[in-house]
Amino acid sequence: MCELSNSNTWDTDKAVLIGNGIGIGGDASLGGMINQNGANAPWVQDASLSVWEAFLGDSNAPRKQIVLLDQDLMPRYQFAYSGGSLNNGEVQELLNAIELLIDEASVMLGDLNDDQNLNVLDIIILVDMSLGGTEIDLNGDINSDGGINVLDIVLLVNLILET
Repeated sequence: MCELSNSNTWDTDKAVLIGNGIGIGGDASLGGMINQNGANAPWVQDASLSVWEAFLGDSNAPRKQIVLLDQDLMPRYQFAYSGGSLNNGEVQELLNAIELLIDEASVMLGDLNDDQNLNVLDIIILVDMSLGGTEIDLNGDINSDGGINVLDIVLLVNLILET
C-alpha cells in the first residue's frame, strides 16, 4: 500500500487513500511509510485499535489489508495481501475496484435511463419497476430501504420538482 499515491492515479475529489496503522512502532516508523516514492496518503495511528476493528471487523485481523469504502462510508471491497508490497495484479485489482466505486458515486440517484437528467421518463421507469414490469435497479431506491415502492416514486417526483 505504501507505494500507492493519491496523485495522478484517480480523481481525489471522489476517492482518497488513507493508511491505518496500530502504532506499535510509534511515530518513528511513519517515515518509512509516507512521503517517500510519491506515497502521499494521510496516515492514521490507531493504538486503541478502534479504527482497525471498524474497518476490518476484528482487532486481530491480518495487518496487510486494504478496505475500500463506498460513498456512504460503508466497507465494499476488502483486499488482503502478503509480502512487502502489492504485486502488479493486486495493484490492478485495487485500481479497478476504486474505479468502480468512483463510477457508482458519479451516478445520479433516480436517473434510471442514464440520460443525466431527472424527468418524467425516470418516473415511468420507476413506476414500472414498482409494478414488477421492469427489472429492479436500486438507483431507483431513493430512500435506500432496499426496495422499490410508491415512496420512492413520491421522492423522485419531489427531486424532479426541486430541480
